[in-house]
Amino acid sequence: MALRYILFHSPDADEREDAARRVGQLCGLTIVPVPGAFSLLVSDESDVLPIPGSGAVIGTIFHRHGPPEAIRDFDQRAADAIRKTGGAHLIERYWGGYLAAFEMPGGACVLRAPMGALPCFRLRQGGLHVFASDPGILVKAGLLAPRIDWDALQRQLFMRDLPSHRTAIVGLSEMLPGTRAILAEGGEGVSQCWSPWDYAATLDVMEPEDSAERLARALQQCISAWGSRYANILLSVSGGLDSSIVATTLADRGRPLSCLTLATSDPSGDERSYARIIAAHCHANLHECGYALDAIDLDRSVVAHLPRPCGRTHELAFRAVVTAKAAELDADAYFTGNGGDNVFYNSASARPIADRYLAEGMGPGLVRTLRDVCAVTGASAWQAMCEARRVLKRRRRGYVWRTDPLFLNRDIVAHESRQPAEHPWLEAPDEAFPGKAGHVAMLLRMQQHLDGYDRGLPFTLVNPLVSQPIVETCLAIPTWAMCNGGINRAVARAAYASRLPPQILERRSKAGPDSFIVELLTSRMGEIRERLLEGRLASQGLLDLDALATCLSESRLHTASDYMRIMALLDTEAWIGHWS
Repeated sequence: MALRYILFHSPDADEREDAARRVGQLCGLTIVPVPGAFSLLVSDESDVLPIPGSGAVIGTIFHRHGPPEAIRDFDQRAADAIRKTGGAHLIERYWGGYLAAFEMPGGACVLRAPMGALPCFRLRQGGLHVFASDPGILVKAGLLAPRIDWDALQRQLFMRDLPSHRTAIVGLSEMLPGTRAILAEGGEGVSQCWSPWDYAATLDVMEPEDSAERLARALQQCISAWGSRYANILLSVSGGLDSSIVATTLADRGRPLSCLTLATSDPSGDERSYARIIAAHCHANLHECGYALDAIDLDRSVVAHLPRPCGRTHELAFRAVVTAKAAELDADAYFTGNGGDNVFYNSASARPIADRYLAEGMGPGLVRTLRDVCAVTGASAWQAMCEARRVLKRRRRGYVWRTDPLFLNRDIVAHESRQPAEHPWLEAPDEAFPGKAGHVAMLLRMQQHLDGYDRGLPFTLVNPLVSQPIVETCLAIPTWAMCNGGINRAVARAAYASRLPPQILERRSKAGPDSFIVELLTSRMGEIRERLLEGRLASQGLLDLDALATCLSESRLHTASDYMRIMALLDTEAWIGHWS
């Protein structure tokens, strides 16, 4: 079961201990003693690692250079280093999915791991600072009476996956990955304690030629470490590169491995032939399932457990199968290859051409990268060069975040367009490559989609490719190396070239549930039209109803951007219903 926790901080011991006792009775959580001005409740005491004399780490943490298994204690020297550095020692020497809470000179510190993995939401109640794993546990504890923040919801729909500390629930905020809160008598402050730009390839610093070997070691270490935590793993496989890397590494554990693949009735969404290849290669049991329309309940949000709408309705069918199969197999963890495209820089962009030009100028290397980009994207050399030139001309403006105005009220689009996209990771240094700015943006876009399952379910979701050492290793690799030879994710392929079947290594195609989405739209068009044109988003004036009504005409052929947006708006309607 996924870890759930509530952490209180207050210098008033009576206030926080009374709150902890009351919450423990309401939620069935266990109180764990923690040094300092903290009171902690958790669903599993074994997920708490004391920091001697200072505080505790909640969650799972591994040593960066130790064996691939979770550590169970800090010695006093490590505890002193954590406290004196304000948590920098944790960032530099360890990695994992954790929240650290400890006393330090000048106040108390609460720090969230750089890649997230363990969520953290926070609120204030009088003198109490409250941190928790999920909003549902806060509601159950009587600490949150949810009300929708319509301005924040509007911003969420427009900014398209840009992480923000602001949620769409009034009074509830998120501690973003790689940030820390300092709580002191004079006030509080939140700052960034990990930045991708400390690891990214720049004009001055680039990864040496052994990048594939370094990435192979990071992948082996991190996937093995996560795998050591669980006895019975269910892994989602598509037969694509990312999930196959996870599968072949987990197979080395010497424990049984169960794999799951889903297929649509249309061949365009059927990857079973590739899934069978990797399952056989790993000697794993493969469970083949299909998408089912009767799994779609338009009243249910796929992200009802989260404080912002970021799901799509068709995902209900996939998650229903995962939940049922995990229960049938008594799986204690569900692993995915999610985030691999983002981490390995699977991009159809001309930015690698711009990056290589900045690094080397005109030369044979630039010509090779031009050919590689054309092979990956299908663009002509002229098209690729023109796009690279455009990237170079706009370099000083920084990365421009792609928003999503589709089907939103035009006045809202105009208003939101005037507000800049803000996140510390978007503030690239002057020497940054434009391709690396795009890579960092891809890392941002995945964050809201990594906590896809309710923490009350009897298994833990693990996305091992989104582990700090893997991400840092990939950030240091120039973008042109990522498409070397005209192959996407080239360095990741090279890293596991000796470990994967040739059919997997050579695969370039991807499948998806598009045909199932079209089937869903076609079969329930009347109900979908009513929900969107007469629903709560419409009544709040958030939608361009004319454009949406035109798109929802049964005679219209939907494009992928249209029907994906419709799935997002449908799930947002269900999310609003859940939290209203």
